[in-house]
Amino acid sequence: MFKKSMLFFGSILLMASSVFAGSPFEVSIWERYAEGLGWAVVASLGFSVGVAIALKVFDWFSSDIDEWEEIKKGNWSVALIFVALIVMIGILVHKVI
Repeated sequence: MFKKSMLFFGSILLMASSVFAGSPFEVSIWERYAEGLGWAVVASLGFSVGVAIALKVFDWFSSDIDEWEEIKKGNWSVALIFVALIVMIGILVHKVI
């Protein structure tokens, strides 16, 4: 069972690598793994920078209240606004990257 599943998984990886390369053996699968890992790092850095900038801009626009103090007090509405902001920025960064 294990051998069959590994053969199936290997053939799926081979087919996936042939989609990105002209020939399945033109670029090694390890190079594809490194490329995927690199894109994951770039996406995570982009997401973290995007969220940091968005929260800072939101802080500048809402100078009347201290959001972090309200969250510490247990104000769920401010926390939900922050969650919505983070999710929105995550979707935008995902579409860009």
